[in-house]
Amino acid sequence: MAVDKIKVELPTPDYYEAEVKCRNSCPVHTDARGYLMATVAGKYEEAYAISRATNPFASICGKVCGAPCEKGCRRSDVDEAVVIRNIKGFLTDKHGPETGDLRTPLSYSIAPGCVDPELNGKSVGIIGGGCAGYTCAHDLARLGYRVTLYERWEKSGGQLVQGVPINRLSRKVVADELASIELFGNIEVKHGVDVGKDISFAELEARHDAVYIAVGLAKGKRIPLPNADHENVHIGLEFLFDFNMRDKWDLTSSRSIVIGGGDVAFDVARSALRCGSPEVQLACLEREHLGEMTGSVDEREGGRREGVVINDGWGPREIVVEDGKIKGLTVSKVVRVFDEAGAFSPQMEEESRLIEGDAVFFAVGQGSDLAFLEGSGVELTPQGWVKVANEETQQTSKPNVFVGGDIAHGPKLFIDAVASGSRAAQGIHSYLFGEAPRSLKRKLTFTDLPEYGRNSIYVDDGRDEREELPVKPAEQPEFNTTVEYLDDAAKKQSARCLECHIHPTFEGDICILCGGCVDVCPSYCLSMKTIDRVDGGAELKVLAEMEFGSMEVAEAEGSVMLFDPLKCIRCGMCAQKCPTGACKMSVNEFEDCFA
Repeated sequence: MAVDKIKVELPTPDYYEAEVKCRNSCPVHTDARGYLMATVAGKYEEAYAISRATNPFASICGKVCGAPCEKGCRRSDVDEAVVIRNIKGFLTDKHGPETGDLRTPLSYSIAPGCVDPELNGKSVGIIGGGCAGYTCAHDLARLGYRVTLYERWEKSGGQLVQGVPINRLSRKVVADELASIELFGNIEVKHGVDVGKDISFAELEARHDAVYIAVGLAKGKRIPLPNADHENVHIGLEFLFDFNMRDKWDLTSSRSIVIGGGDVAFDVARSALRCGSPEVQLACLEREHLGEMTGSVDEREGGRREGVVINDGWGPREIVVEDGKIKGLTVSKVVRVFDEAGAFSPQMEEESRLIEGDAVFFAVGQGSDLAFLEGSGVELTPQGWVKVANEETQQTSKPNVFVGGDIAHGPKLFIDAVASGSRAAQGIHSYLFGEAPRSLKRKLTFTDLPEYGRNSIYVDDGRDEREELPVKPAEQPEFNTTVEYLDDAAKKQSARCLECHIHPTFEGDICILCGGCVDVCPSYCLSMKTIDRVDGGAELKVLAEMEFGSMEVAEAEGSVMLFDPLKCIRCGMCAQKCPTGACKMSVNEFEDCFA
């Protein structure tokens, strides 16, 4: 009987790079592994420098990032992911711009250029003062460009100051991060300039060698429900703008209903409590227990803790109005949100119930006002975003106009906007100087470790979130409840990192095939097989022929050691057990650079 062969992959540099999934999951490829290890060693400034290397908004990400690095963390294969974002928050509190030192953080960037560049004679105009716009300005300034940033409102920051409630993100942290970038003498920020009204897009094009559009998606949407035009039905983003930038609404006599299940919906719900709403109900199609809700776990837990009632899996049918006043929202139980192909195609039961309330807030999608682009020749997408003609450079249909952030790619995380801004800066430089665009690369150095040992505590320690202080939202609307780790807690949590850049490696010439490494492995990540049992493609065939002369001899006489990195906990017991030294723990060191 034929036996199915085991599919194996021979490691390449790309394989080893992808194996550190926290870094590969980050849009700007921050070396989370690096700053976790430096934190364990108590090298906090070095750790902060690593976190800041590819991200001029490290302090923001330490507070409110959606943490895609944690979604990729291999520790979740053992129990729960490492609290990577929280460690970054711990580090930025010690060495970020919020400490008062605005200049030193600039020196840690590895983006091409320097902190004190010579001007190159070129000028770039940037529309929008959020993460994408400021990141692009930061990277262009390092290259010697004169950058003028046009911000519509009186404050920079985009959704950092307009959308994220002040109780979640200190405005001092935001202001200091922006002020650090503004230390570049070749960056000029013009507030209160509404492009299309105060200055035309054509004038910007004439004034600058290139233009970067980073206006974001700050315009909320409605869904066509009966009575959606009632005066007490509101757009969540407009409410958040007033909450953060203007005067807070008085909701003391309004039971609030929020439609939506993302982070914006929870920001609206929690802000409504801070405006005195005696009751806040949230209704969304997505079902939490199936992992369909897009809102972060932090937001959901914070909302529940403060009193938000979550009605997940209930779709809106009608806003009920009686005698001119809102009575509530009729909802039906959701049968499905997505169809078999994964497309958004909700179905609801006919039976419905009423969620009582006096005011309704839509938090169901975002758009933008691009009237300033009419007649410009810049193409838009069917969704109303700016069309990206070249993803590598972020160029639009007009060669001198570039775009990034949510207006180019739809609603995403702040860190995605940072990545987009950085990519656009290199695209602009490539366009203006006729060079190939540079992107983030890694140099790998593979070495054996003469000694390797870890105590077993790191496997047993569980994930501990930052402490959250109790709060009365209506009485303390701006109080940030999050308490950063103390040193010992930060080190302990960082030590949970599995150190995925370290691997067991084997020297076949001195291996005696005793199987001790396989027997001692606590996670069963090693196995020894004869070559005839594995399928490694052409690469394995080449290696087998080099070692044994032919594939036939290899399959008759040879063995291979198989390693499953998804199971390995990097304990090093295999190397300790090996009687001949054939098994060693080896390390891949990474150096990030642009090339």
